[in-house]
Amino acid sequence: MSTTAGFVLAIAASVLWGLTYCLDERVLAGMSVFKLYFLHCIVGAAVAATVLLAQGSAPASLFRIDTSEAGLVLVGVTLVTATSAAFAILASIQLLGAAKSSVLEISYPLFVALFSCWFFGGQLQLPVVIGGGFIFVGAAIIALAK
Repeated sequence: MSTTAGFVLAIAASVLWGLTYCLDERVLAGMSVFKLYFLHCIVGAAVAATVLLAQGSAPASLFRIDTSEAGLVLVGVTLVTATSAAFAILASIQLLGAAKSSVLEISYPLFVALFSCWFFGGQLQLPVVIGGGFIFVGAAIIALAK
């Protein structure tokens, strides 16, 4: 895929997450975080399985992962962190509302840069740190405003 396609997809994700947060706020007024997350997962799994099968993946391959120790551990850790993040943001939306939760959650690029450097030896560039810091501080200012 091209860089342009990557930008379009990132913007589409941003728009769709914005809509999802607003819809989730309404749904969470009458549903538990766990039930909504379960429904998100069921639909996501059905869509992903359908696409993978349409691309020619064998049904059994949907349940096969890299069995090397590092691969298995890394897959397990990312599943735990993604699940924890999903529960945390849904609970935050339920408690704070979509707008305030999204502003705080959007500070994650700073943490992406830090964890990438810390865990995987990525290069931490000054513009990324400054930009991430501005996002973090800006999010806090907006979220804490009365």
